[in-house]
Amino acid sequence: MDLGYLTHVADYAPPAEVYRDTIELAVAAETLGFSSFWVAQHHTRALRGVLPSPLVLLAAVSRHTSTIRLGTAVVVAPLEHPRRLAEDAGVLDLLAEGRLQLGLGAGSDAASTAAFGLDHASRHARCREVIDELRALLTDDEHLASAGDLRNRLWWATGSRAGVDAAAARGMGVISGRPVDAEGSTVREDLARYWASAVERPRVAVSRVARAGTPATDLLARWRSDPALHWATELIVQTQPTRSGLDVQLPMLRMLASEVAPVIRALAPHSRLVLT
Repeated sequence: MDLGYLTHVADYAPPAEVYRDTIELAVAAETLGFSSFWVAQHHTRALRGVLPSPLVLLAAVSRHTSTIRLGTAVVVAPLEHPRRLAEDAGVLDLLAEGRLQLGLGAGSDAASTAAFGLDHASRHARCREVIDELRALLTDDEHLASAGDLRNRLWWATGSRAGVDAAAARGMGVISGRPVDAEGSTVREDLARYWASAVERPRVAVSRVARAGTPATDLLARWRSDPALHWATELIVQTQPTRSGLDVQLPMLRMLASEVAPVIRALAPHSRLVLT
């Protein structure tokens, strides 16, 4: 199982400083051996996030790194034009030499949808439309051939059964952040069905929170009892509180790399978890 790190690029400092710190954080993640580094997109400063344009920031990150996979978790697909997104993602993927992991989702912030003059209630249908057109462009449009095999590195972030099934039918990876014990959650069953029905190689990234100051033993104990990790090919960790600066996130990265990563990487997906 791979180990990735996610930052919400939040406003603990002015945006320019946060962006520079995010680049430094990505460099540290690569140096420490993380498999992937993910950034969240937030319009209108939702959840105190200051990054509306993740592909732009990841382009800068790509020039300071060479091996770590660079992901969006996520680009809010209903607010994007498919061709514009395909073009921008293709350019970034060239700069990153094939390291882009393009995570997409419907989004949950109604204020952001309103800022784009769109209907929030139709976001899930719009998300499917954008994803399908994006996949078609990355497959068939000769002007986007520079995107290489980016079509095979698309992810769908979803907490719904319909979203997981849609990702499986399209051969896309799934990003799941919903707790298994949430009321009405069917995550365990959905991911099991995804593995059984995915038309291409299954890819499941489970996103989990690590609160600053929590010992590695406590994190491993928590994740040991998390059935979603039984189906994960990647664990993506995000630090809480999200507005933490480098003084909090860098020590978290080091702890995860030294104490958590050796255990996580020894696990095979779809196998019995034994975390010690």
